[in-house]
Amino acid sequence: MRLKLFGRNRGSIGLLLLSLAGNGFCAGFVSLTNDCGVWWFKSPQETPFLSIGVNHVEPFYWQSPNNKAFVLDTYGPDLFTPDGDFRDGSAAAEKLAQRVAAIFKTCGFNTFGFHNPLSQSLHSASRAYYVVTLDIPIPWGWSMPRSLLLKAFKNRPFDVFDDAVKAMIEANAAEQVKPYANDPMVLGYAYTDGPPWTVDDDKEASILQKLTAAEKTLHPWVFALMSLPPEAKGKQAWLTLMKERYPSPEAAGATYACTVSTWDELAFRTVWTSISDTAKATDDSQAFLEKLMRQWYTLRKNAIRIYDQNHLILGDKLNMNRDSKHPEQLIRSLHIMKDYVDVINLQYYGTFDKQRDTLALLYRETGKPILNGDTTFSTMWEDNPPDSEKYYTQLGQLYADQLTQMFSLPYYIGWHHCGYMRGLRKPYVQALQRGDQASADSFVKKKQTYREGFITEFEEPIDPLLKPLSAAIANCETVHRNPGAPVEK
Repeated sequence: MRLKLFGRNRGSIGLLLLSLAGNGFCAGFVSLTNDCGVWWFKSPQETPFLSIGVNHVEPFYWQSPNNKAFVLDTYGPDLFTPDGDFRDGSAAAEKLAQRVAAIFKTCGFNTFGFHNPLSQSLHSASRAYYVVTLDIPIPWGWSMPRSLLLKAFKNRPFDVFDDAVKAMIEANAAEQVKPYANDPMVLGYAYTDGPPWTVDDDKEASILQKLTAAEKTLHPWVFALMSLPPEAKGKQAWLTLMKERYPSPEAAGATYACTVSTWDELAFRTVWTSISDTAKATDDSQAFLEKLMRQWYTLRKNAIRIYDQNHLILGDKLNMNRDSKHPEQLIRSLHIMKDYVDVINLQYYGTFDKQRDTLALLYRETGKPILNGDTTFSTMWEDNPPDSEKYYTQLGQLYADQLTQMFSLPYYIGWHHCGYMRGLRKPYVQALQRGDQASADSFVKKKQTYREGFITEFEEPIDPLLKPLSAAIANCETVHRNPGAPVEK
């Protein structure tokens, strides 16, 4: 069975919005406001609000082996096609959307966050804000270590100085920005998940030992572009930087353990293995990475603004679980991106005590409000706890306490939870479907079969968890208006 998302109906929403715009429909847009040092999102009606949402409201979780029969019995056979496509706009889809909207209202959620397909049924039923993710093919993936990044960039160097990449990004904006440019419910535009502005080395020493000195020292994206042929735009950009940083080609070559006498000889060099001066090579790599980042953010912002001058730019969702471990690299990247985004958008797990200092650093270095677009306070919930009511009561109180503390920060304006439904995780289901029992058993052994979520896979609210959390959500704006006040436990 093929498992597909809601995205097929992206165009129908866009046509509706463009039609309304053509008939004189006009609305404000979500923006930002700072009231006496306290940041807020501001609604199209000029009302300050905090974005509190959930991710992964995906059809996949209504098609798992555990609840497929329940879902078909509840909503009817026209919810999905025989191939697993979600029938957006069908009577079954409308019924499902009404159910989700009711749960959203009860819990206090007001935003469909990341990894949520753009369903016309859901948006019509709930009128919640939502994030538009501008998907383009990229070499990096979430939390990829050095060896995987090197391999990915080798296969596709992703030369952001090349006209073809610019054309791809602009075509993406034409397809995915233009349809939503007049929708007042768009929270903002997001890019990729966990860009590699910092890099973790592989945990296995044997993998790291196989890398050359150049691969260990240079950023994988930088390594990929300096390895291109001389006529490539990225290679020319790297060569320009070398001319700025070194008095001669001989001096530049010496850093990389190669003997050259002209800049052309350096340009024709495509294989790099040794490093003679690690400090200089590291500085070169960081300097060129900053140029790459600036070009990346310039292209993306300019492409959006061709079609939409109004909506917020959320940018990449930074993997702060990794980036926080590399503060110097993180700060450099923040100084680049802050000129091209409206909000510092991140993914960060853990308690307030863990996150607090990093959140303060982010705001200090950028002056931008913070949206945690993908979070949970317990990175992997326990599957089927023995005393579930007691377990969920404790977890609910933890969430309530932590959420309250987060919103006591004057620059913290959004919290999107990593899951909605407590359903079987996609990797586990996929292992079962392909007959990979060893992988499936490993998920069971680690108690990692279920996603974090606030309703069961049979759409029953987990009341012991939701009761304290919903009370905390209802009180968040009051807490946020008084950021200096003591936080009640």
